[in-house]
Amino acid sequence: MADYEEDHLVPLELGGAPRDPHYLWPEPYSGSQTAHSKDGVETKLKNAVCAGTITLSAARSAIENNWTTALQVTGIG
Repeated sequence: MADYEEDHLVPLELGGAPRDPHYLWPEPYSGSQTAHSKDGVETKLKNAVCAGTITLSAARSAIENNWTTALQVTGIG
């Protein structure tokens, strides 16, 4: 399990549910789409929401649908 982290589909900083098993899964530290990659997407979305660039609803929807395209879908990446 040291090669994974338990991750939230919708990150806590965007209002994700901390204990809802539907939104938790093991995310790998290696490969092309890693836990570290998603962390960067989460931070960029949070910063855009705080800056008023996108709505919280848009950020949550984009990351929930497909975190790998969330920045493009919201127009911030």
